[in-house]
Amino acid sequence: MATAVARARQTGMSLIEMMVAIAIFTILALMALPMYSTWIASQQVRTATELVLDGLRIAQGEAIKRNQQVRLVIDPAEGWTVELVADDSVLRQAIFREGSPKVELTVTPVGTTTVMFDGLGRVLDKDAAALDERITIDVDSTSGFTGVRKLRVVIDTAAATGVGIRSCDPKLDATDPRGCPA
Repeated sequence: MATAVARARQTGMSLIEMMVAIAIFTILALMALPMYSTWIASQQVRTATELVLDGLRIAQGEAIKRNQQVRLVIDPAEGWTVELVADDSVLRQAIFREGSPKVELTVTPVGTTTVMFDGLGRVLDKDAAALDERITIDVDSTSGFTGVRKLRVVIDTAAATGVGIRSCDPKLDATDPRGCPA
């Protein structure tokens, strides 16, 4: 009979054991929270960067497919719209706030909100002439967390290289394949 009572006492957890387990779990969760928040902010920057790249590639692809001028209109606060230049019809749209609510876009040259492609996929200026300068779009987090990686979208329109659309990390050296061109 003593063994049955001893066996009954050994099953389950006591209240003190449960409280210790909850305390340990809470401490571990609180230690991981800052790293998790930084990771979430970095993923929002990555998502916004990919969204801009998608818009540029869609606009370029539509221009080539239709053999017509197509433009990508970027609203840094909202999103982008791909439009057919001939009749201003909207081909596609995307909103930054859906996947990246705390992200800020900075376009250089300042005031550039439209990227236009001709039927061959080349970048044009607003007067439909070939553009021979680099356009950059910096994507940064507004979350306030430290350690969040900033990314950049580069539209390299130099005549020697053709049109190169890519994302890069401005903190890395230009010789690194992940770094931005000098």
